[in-house]
Amino acid sequence: MCRRLDILDIEDQPVTSFAAMLLMHPDKAWGSIVVAQGTSPRRRRFSIGHELGHFLIGSHRPRDGEQFACSHADLRLENPREANRARKMEVEANRFAASLLMPPKRIRSNLRSRQPDLDEAVRLAGEFNVSKAAMARSYVDAHRETLALVVVRDGRLVQAHRPDDFPWIAPRIGEAVPMDSIANGHQLLPGQASQLEECEPEIWLSSGAARKVELLSEQVLVQNDGWTMILLHAEGAETD
Repeated sequence: MCRRLDILDIEDQPVTSFAAMLLMHPDKAWGSIVVAQGTSPRRRRFSIGHELGHFLIGSHRPRDGEQFACSHADLRLENPREANRARKMEVEANRFAASLLMPPKRIRSNLRSRQPDLDEAVRLAGEFNVSKAAMARSYVDAHRETLALVVVRDGRLVQAHRPDDFPWIAPRIGEAVPMDSIANGHQLLPGQASQLEECEPEIWLSSGAARKVELLSEQVLVQNDGWTMILLHAEGAETD
């Protein structure tokens, strides 16, 4: 696909200063993509999709003139309300890559159950050949239920993926997981997921948001190196 769209080559190089780079003609007549050597195959596909987004989105122009050098942090940006133009372009390239590799309609057509389940997201990650984290975010976006995804490392929030229809999540990035969350004190091993369990809405939501939710459920998926994904399911949620 890249070659048909005037990307001349895709190379893996032993670099540490960026995760992926797009080199291109000033008028976007052609481009070349470089990916950091050692990137896992699934993350590599997302990185290539990200750089292809930069190439195809007409308004994207790198600050340095002829190249986008994107960091691992850039490949995780997802706030569409970013005020900074450079960061906003990274968000748009990430959304392009996600839509290209994980179209919502295709995700929904491959679901085996209407019940939200992180094990389902893990299965889909294998079928779509993308990382678990990327699929979990796209799974939340594509699902018919009102979902959010919280990413934790060593007991502290690193990321909260909250679609517009999900109530405001009270804990902030960098804060500890709420004490009453099932993510505290679990006995799960890496690769294991809990059941989707009902919890008090006030554990995760502000008091105002909690009053607008009939039922909140939580599921935990433990990963390696202290990483954990938490799926939140709000039923009967009212949004402003």
